[in-house]
This record gives sequence, structure tokens and C-alpha cells, in this order.
Amino acid sequence: MDSEQSRPSAQAARDLLSEAGRLESASRAAAGWPHIAMLLGLGAITSLSMLAFWFVGRFDESLVALPMIAMLVWLGIFMVFMIVFGRSTKRGFGRRWMTFMMIWAGLWVVGILLASTLFSGQLWFAIVIAAALTVNSVVGAWLEARA
Repeated sequence: MDSEQSRPSAQAARDLLSEAGRLESASRAAAGWPHIAMLLGLGAITSLSMLAFWFVGRFDESLVALPMIAMLVWLGIFMVFMIVFGRSTKRGFGRRWMTFMMIWAGLWVVGILLASTLFSGQLWFAIVIAAALTVNSVVGAWLEARA
């Protein structure tokens, strides 16, 4: 077979390049959504849990397992969706993800430790930590969606 016959025409080559560009753009746009959902979900469940822990502490501390179990169930659901559907990520994702996960972990640990000791029973502190967890996850998800 002649190599001239196997080459596409100039228009066919332009069409193939256009299609490749469209597919690349679509795959890049869809890549982050499982991770964005995970980050938003993590922020939601942990910020709401901080407030739930405050309520539990006010009424019956023996019920602390209830919001903790609910939070862990939802965390598992978000993680499974991220792992199953998060087949690809955008360039720079690892660095962005680690940054927001480190901030989240720091806020969560500080929130739990101080809410159970120094600021025990202080609603304002639970609100501040819940708000900080929310801001961290929303900013992270926003930046990931725009990346």
C-alpha cells in the first residue's frame, strides 16, 4: 500500500485535530468533579459535625457517637465516589489537594482538641471552626473547578 494513500487530506487532518482538542477540553473539564464533590462533602460533614458535637455536649455527651457515625458514613460515601469516578485529575491537583487537606486536618484536629478542652461548651468556637472548615473546602473546590 502506498504511504500517500494512507495520509488524511488537509481538511481531514484539521477535523481530527479539532476533535482531539474538543475531547481534551471535555476530559479536562470533567476530571476534577469527583474530587470537587469530595472536598465540598468533607467540608459540609465536618463543619456540621462540629456544631452537632456542641449540641451533643450541651444535652447528653453519651450521644457523641451518633453524629460521629453519621459523619463517617457520609465520608465513606464521598470517598467511594471519588475513588470510583475520579479516574483522572488536572495538572497540579496533587499539590492543591495536599494543601487543602493539610489545612482541613489542622482545623479539624484543633477544633476537636480545643472544643473538648479549653473551649468546651463554647458555641462561638464551634461556629468559628465550622466556618473555617467551610471556607477551606469551598475555596479548594472553587480553585479546583477553575483549574
